[in-house]
Parts: sequence; C-alpha cells; structure tokens
Amino acid sequence: MGVPQLLRQGKGRVGFRAMAAVPIRTPASRRRIRVGLAVTFVAFALVCSACGFVGIGPNGPRPHLPLTHAGRWFTDVSGRVVMPRGVNVVEKSAPFYPAATGFGDDDAALLEARGFNTVRLGVVFEALMPQPGVVDAAYIEHLAETVRVLDRHGIFVLLDFHQDGWGPLTHGNGMPAWATLTDGVPNPPAEFPLYYVLNPAIQRAFENFWANRPGPDGVPLQENYAKAMREIAKRFAHSPNILGYEAMNEPWPGENWAPCLTGCPDLEQQLLAPFYARMSEAVASVDRNHPVYVEPFTLFNFGSAATSLPGAGSPNALSTHVYAGSDAPNLAVMQRSVEAATRDGVPLLATEWGATNDPAIVTTMADQFDSQLVPWLFWSYYENVILDPSRPPTADNLRGPVLDALTRPYPTAVNGTPTRLAFDGSSRTLEFEYSTTRPGDRPGGLGVPTTVTIPAARYPGGYTATVTGAKVVSRPCAPSLVLLNLPHANHVTVRVTPAPCP
Repeated sequence: MGVPQLLRQGKGRVGFRAMAAVPIRTPASRRRIRVGLAVTFVAFALVCSACGFVGIGPNGPRPHLPLTHAGRWFTDVSGRVVMPRGVNVVEKSAPFYPAATGFGDDDAALLEARGFNTVRLGVVFEALMPQPGVVDAAYIEHLAETVRVLDRHGIFVLLDFHQDGWGPLTHGNGMPAWATLTDGVPNPPAEFPLYYVLNPAIQRAFENFWANRPGPDGVPLQENYAKAMREIAKRFAHSPNILGYEAMNEPWPGENWAPCLTGCPDLEQQLLAPFYARMSEAVASVDRNHPVYVEPFTLFNFGSAATSLPGAGSPNALSTHVYAGSDAPNLAVMQRSVEAATRDGVPLLATEWGATNDPAIVTTMADQFDSQLVPWLFWSYYENVILDPSRPPTADNLRGPVLDALTRPYPTAVNGTPTRLAFDGSSRTLEFEYSTTRPGDRPGGLGVPTTVTIPAARYPGGYTATVTGAKVVSRPCAPSLVLLNLPHANHVTVRVTPAPCP
C-alpha cells in the first residue's frame, strides 16, 4: 500500500489541513504549533517508515531488516514483533543451488501470493568448499541469485548450512569427502533417521568434527567450516532480506547419543557450545547485524528432551525442529522451544516441521504452532509442495491440499506483543489478540502499523474484520489487514471471517 493510498484512507489524517488553518498570532501559539507540527511529522514519518518507503510489497507494510529481538520475539527496527513464516528450499543434489533445478521468479511469486515471508535456503558445504580451504565463489553467486529473486517478492532468507547423515561418503548429504573422517569404522547403508544410530561411520565423522580434528590439509575441520561461514556472511552481510545464518542442520553427538533422549546439557556444552561460539565469532568478524541460528542435537526434535541452548547472554537465535510424530509430543517440542528461548532471552524460529503430504497433519501442527505463537518454516517446498521443480508451479504441478493447509492468515508485524492466535480452517475464522505493550514493557510506538497477512487463496470471495482497540486503515479485502492502535488502548482483538468485498 503506497503512502498516497494510506492518506486517502485516513491513515495520513494527522492534522496537516487543520494545522494550516490555525491562525498564528503569538510566539506562544507559534511554539505550540511548531511542537504540534513536529509531533504530527514524527507520527507521519513513523507510519511511512513502517509502511515502506523501504521495501513495500503487495502484502502490505513489511518489517524492516535487520531484525533484532526482545526476549523470545523477533523485532524490526520500528520495534514491532515480527513473525517469520514460510518454507524450506534446500537443493541436495549437484550443483546444489535451487536455480539449477528451476526455482525462480514464478516460485517466489507463488510463495508471496500465499502469504509466506521467509525461505530457509540451503547452503551445502560440499559445494561451498569442495576442496579444503577453497571456497567456490561461483556457488555463492548462484545462491545470491535466489536471494535476489526472493527479495523482489518481499521474502526474507535464512541461509542454512545443511547436512543430513553427514555426507555422501556416509550415505547422506552435505559434507564433503575431505571433511569425512571415519577412521575406517563400518559404514552400512541405512535410511533417515535411523542411520544416525545404526551407522558407526556417521557417528565417528561427527565425533571427529566436534573434536576439531585436522583435515587432509592439516587445518582443523571447524576452522575451515568457520572460513566457509565467514565467506557466506561477508557476501550477504548487506543483502536487504537476510535473516541470518544457521550453523548446522540437525547436529548429532556421535556414538554417545543415548543421553540426549531425555536431554544432554553436558554434551551440548561440551560439543555444541564451543562450535557455535566459533561460528558466531567468524560471522561477527564480517557481519554484526545478523545472528547465527543454533540447533540442539537432533533428538530434541522428538519431544522428550530439553535443551540448555543457546545459553544466557547468547547473541544467537534458537532454531528447532518438530518431528515427534504425534500431537502431544509435537506440542511438547514447541513448548520446550518456547521455554528455552524465553529462559535465555533469544528469538525462536521453528525452522523445520511437517515433511508430510497429509494436509490433516499439516493443519493440526499449524494449529499447535499458532497456539504457542511460534513462527515456522515448513519442510519442504521441493519435497512436499511442488511435484517437479523444473516445471512452473501451476496447479497441476502442486500438491494443492498441502499448500492450501499451509496457507493461513497470520500477523506478520505487531505493534505490541501477541497474546493469542487461532485459525479455524473450516469456517476460515482468524482470531488474533495482542497487547499494545511491546516486549520488555515498552509502549507501542506512535502511528506504527500492525500488519496481518490475509491470503486471497483462503478468502477468494473477500473478508471482513471486526477489530477492537485499533483502527483498520487498509482498504477492504486488502491482502494485508493494516491496523493502528487506538490511543489509550491496552489490548487489541481481531476477528476475520469470510464476507463479500464491498
């Protein structure tokens, strides 16, 4: 929504005409008017800033990056709570970048139209550093092509150093052969996720990595890994849509994995904490604006374990996955994730969940995420949404029921603190509530909008919004419902239901 349209709809009615009509008779009145004009200008500037002279898309006023945080919440530069939501795009086959298999502008347009604002983009260490210490700059530029495409559609990017089952030499993917130190132990084929517990070679490769053993060039493995992360951060430090860098997808402790079934804080602090500290230092040496996202060991994802990560005072963000397999354990993972993020005062993003073609499971889990106010990224666009990524994402090339289940209204940027979110897919009713006090007990900024994404695919005939505590300033049936908190309102309630557009 452009500024002229906002003015026509009343958002810009901040007193310019009334101010111009006030007679200026005395120095005191001139001072009062100057103050009034200053306040008015600040309010208008805040609205314009939040609505986007910088990066405004068809989904409405976008959050401004880089994101910071207040406790467990992501926040943008105007102080609003930001809720990332989207999908994973990870190319696991050579040449390991999405454009090579057809991901492009039409895919990004589909994601934008469905209301998604974030993609977790896979970075494959095998491709990034195919030889010890040698970074492939061309590979980084291929990733940059996708980052730019997504930016044109208002989609943020989390760059994810992705491995599964270590690497090709251990029947997995992600890590290069030169970094696969197995000491010759047995290397039987096994399927995900059982290969973590059945394949000694995978376990030993992880153990040697945590021990920071030298690679074939005599350089410790983590030192070369940190170099690769540093080069990625250096290249993308000033990209306008980068959320940060995930240090490693689904780390595994090694042979001694059993304690992590119920939580292994000692192993986390012994193995993961030093690794994440090295990666954070490497990134910060070239980019101090974007955090490193850290994951607990993989067994956290199954519902019975707690985590000591990321730790109090951490500069990092917490990334967790939800793969517990049934409703109650899935909810437990979400709740433990919120507990850890709240305890350590770091932002939380569920960077993987789903991995299913069952829309009923997708709906149930999305409902659970809403109940816990946890932002999420679905696994995955390639495996569960599009059938053939080399072809355009037309209706006959999509898993429509899965995509429809993922397509839900949600708050993208909140001038306050979210307190309740629920969406009933059968009636297409959204209920959202927030306090006008921001995290940290700060009042919401003057004239800063709250934005709720309302995907047209869920409301093809239009919608109506019933709001208390805020004023609707977007046009009827706009792709984003835009609200301004009313003066002295402590709480805002929003209810969206299907209705014909006026």
